[in-house]
Amino acid sequence: MAQYTFATALPTRLAALAALGLLITACGNEPAEVNAPAPRTDETTNPSDPAEDPSGDAEVRLTIERSLSDDEALTPEEGYEEGVWTLTCGPVGGDHPAPEEACERIEEVGAEPFVLDTSDMMCTMQVGGPEVAHVTGHIDGTDIDTRFDKHNGCEIERFETVEAVLNP
Repeated sequence: MAQYTFATALPTRLAALAALGLLITACGNEPAEVNAPAPRTDETTNPSDPAEDPSGDAEVRLTIERSLSDDEALTPEEGYEEGVWTLTCGPVGGDHPAPEEACERIEEVGAEPFVLDTSDMMCTMQVGGPEVAHVTGHIDGTDIDTRFDKHNGCEIERFETVEAVLNP
């Protein structure tokens, strides 16, 4: 019968702990898409028919509602004001104050920051400010209905990724 000593069992235990550590670290760090559109199953709908496509011809059509959280202890970034903007890209338009820059940023990052779900991610516990933006619409066929805020490190990074769209 084989005997296992501390010296022979240690490498096996260390390898198992390392694998467990990698597994725990990896859990929750993969972005999950939310609000992704369901595949079309109704072949009678003609997307080129404007009556069937409420978004019009724009590749990007967003409504950005900006507000502040109720936390009076936080100070918003300079220039951040509450209100509602519209933004279209392809063609560029809407009443967004810097539509060209916002469209360029969306072209760079795509829809990912708008559909990224950080609820299962490990994030730093910090608050970056009271800024809140609710964005609805679509980006290249992906329906968007999301909230941006600065209530943890992941959300702060997500907000900053599309700062040109939310706070030009």
